Amino acid sequence: MAHNSESAIKAALLANGVIMLMKLVAAVMSGSASMMAEFKHSLGDWANGFFLLIGIRQARRPVDDKYQFGHGKRVFFWSFVASLGMLFIGGALSIYGGMQKIIHPEHLEYVGLNLGIIGFSILFEIYSMTMAVKAIMHEVGETATGLRMFLKVIPALARATPATRFIFLEDSAALIGLLLAGGAITLSVVTGNVLFDGLASILIGILLLIIALATAKENVAAILGEAADPALIQEMGNFVLSLDGVKDVHSVRSMCIGPNSYLVELVIEANENTCLSECDLINERVTSQVKEKFKEFVHVHVSIISDDKKRDWVCQAPATD
Repeated sequence: MAHNSESAIKAALLANGVIMLMKLVAAVMSGSASMMAEFKHSLGDWANGFFLLIGIRQARRPVDDKYQFGHGKRVFFWSFVASLGMLFIGGALSIYGGMQKIIHPEHLEYVGLNLGIIGFSILFEIYSMTMAVKAIMHEVGETATGLRMFLKVIPALARATPATRFIFLEDSAALIGLLLAGGAITLSVVTGNVLFDGLASILIGILLLIIALATAKENVAAILGEAADPALIQEMGNFVLSLDGVKDVHSVRSMCIGPNSYLVELVIEANENTCLSECDLINERVTSQVKEKFKEFVHVHVSIISDDKKRDWVCQAPATD
């Protein structure tokens, strides 16, 4: 997964670097607020790519005495830093630039250059997004290709790694921003009113703020150790209940320790006449089979207590579409 995320990030860094330079030239020559907002957007995206790359590489560090469950949460920290970059560099500055354009309007120049650069930028963003979508499909085990791959990526986002998901959302926002900028520049020229240019800059900024706040909230939850998805816990509990020697699942607790990686604590009930040696076998069986079936649970701790003669775990069928 880390390899897929890293490939998607490197593609985004290349695309955003080229796009950023083109937008800067167009913004300076034309005086377009929406194009300057897009330059700030690309600058933020380019810087965020380095933050995400740092997180992925640091997360590979082996377990040690100080970090006994690994360094997986470093991805979430650097993804959080990247979301702050999008919030302030992309969002806030774009809104400010748009307001300045509305208050102090200036005539747009080199419109053809602007629109040409927007067209090339869209092509680069589509390339970057395609790499991110391919990485997401690989991470979640989907085999779709072509247009079907793009149709399936939205449901798959929840299971993708934070870095790859962030790149996809970043590219989506960039494409929408480019379309807004292109439309605003065209309207400004046709109507002779640069108000549209300033409004587009503000809309681009608001879009970036929304995505940045959503991704920041998600990464904070992961850093704080949120539990695994309830549906996944339900499926795992149902599975454990079916194993030999398990009379009931008393309780389950889980905590995120990395991208799609969880520590899970299981308290199961066994027959009150079960001897210690049999308890050891049950423990070993449950631990190994849970890890084998559910790759997300990388650390499984099992405690066995005597059957309390009442049903604690309620089996539920998985939800169907």
